[in-house]
Amino acid sequence: MKVDLKKTDKLNSTISISIEKKDYGDKVDNVIKDYKSKINLPGFRKGHVPLSLIRKKYEKAIVIEETNKILSESLNNYIIKSKLKILGNPIPIIDEKLDWNADVLIFKFEVGLSPNIEVNLNFKNSLIYHKIDIENKIIEERISYLQQQYGELKDEKKISDTSELIFKFTSKEENIDKKMTLKLNQLKTKKIIGLVRKLNLNETFTFELKDFFKDQTQSISLSNKTIEEIKNSKINIEAKLLSIQKRVKASLKESFFEKIYPNKSIKTLAKFKEEIKKSVQSQYDQQSDQKFLNDVTKELIEKVKFNLPRKFLIKWLQKRSQKEITLENATEEFEKSEKGLRYQLIEEEIINQNNLEVEEKEIKNFAKKIFLSQFGQIGKKGGEQEIEQMIERILKNEEERKRIIEQVKTEKLLTFFKESIKFKTKKLTYDAFIKIAYPTTQ
Repeated sequence: MKVDLKKTDKLNSTISISIEKKDYGDKVDNVIKDYKSKINLPGFRKGHVPLSLIRKKYEKAIVIEETNKILSESLNNYIIKSKLKILGNPIPIIDEKLDWNADVLIFKFEVGLSPNIEVNLNFKNSLIYHKIDIENKIIEERISYLQQQYGELKDEKKISDTSELIFKFTSKEENIDKKMTLKLNQLKTKKIIGLVRKLNLNETFTFELKDFFKDQTQSISLSNKTIEEIKNSKINIEAKLLSIQKRVKASLKESFFEKIYPNKSIKTLAKFKEEIKKSVQSQYDQQSDQKFLNDVTKELIEKVKFNLPRKFLIKWLQKRSQKEITLENATEEFEKSEKGLRYQLIEEEIINQNNLEVEEKEIKNFAKKIFLSQFGQIGKKGGEQEIEQMIERILKNEEERKRIIEQVKTEKLLTFFKESIKFKTKKLTYDAFIKIAYPTTQ
């Protein structure tokens, strides 16, 4: 067997694999002998079919199967040993005149080569790192939200705009018997709101489902019907008001601080605000980091110039599709994915040139960090050994492992970019940041 590489140009090559009969002959003979012991053919006893007949009937198919095995293995081995950087997968060049009885079988494959890439991080214009400045109103809003979440529910006699109402909904015809907690602003019309506002405890009223909830998902949850079924049917439901309650905000005292931060001894409002600010800042910094990473990515795609084996990649996209697609569709698919492919190649070059490969220890440490952040003290109670066993189970999940590797890689690249690229830090409010980071949503 012989493998040759012939370069068409810098980005395209042809791999030729020559397979002689001696490369597959013994394997074919062994398969035919195995067939002889097992095959049943009319007119012959099992195990007594002549080899000549078996060869005539099955040899070509066996030769094709065995040569395909050799081709696959030798092609992969050649690419690995030659450290050939290819894009996509090799495309077989079909030879309609191939003689399977020839002493030497020659197979050819088109391959698209990855270009040589030079990455220069000295951008002409300095990038900007958008640092979100935490305004006092943001801290106050977060504290107010937490007070509301951890507040107490107290019974009321009359319904107000902020009341939380517990209803029992029933319908024998629709087999409905459920309790739900609602606020007035979740109801669909002023008429329904007015009707509910006048209710006293344990009073009932009947409503038509499609006219009751502002959010149709609540109608679906209550009835287990589709939106179309609810719209096109008259579904009458009886509602009984079981409870009127008002959520009273939690007081800003030590017991409340402990609920929010159980592992920190916070005794004053000033210290509590500091912790809230740290928490908010951490969340906002993640958004700032992502914005910076997006800006670096965009800059690299625009500034790092290199050619791709375009025709080969379009052809490969066309060949790999499970459904038959036109050249035009394959070209469109390539153009949609081209920027992503370019950044992937740039990223690989940066990782290789700067020893940023993700190591197994880093994967395990990141998985452990995620586990402890989710389960906190509960996770620690099991002891180090149980934590390690849990990490092993997490990483056995291939999808989860890939996700963690991607996150570790992103963190390493972000750190590298911050250290290697010149940028200016600009402080701005959260609202201003949103306008810059997500302009299309404004």
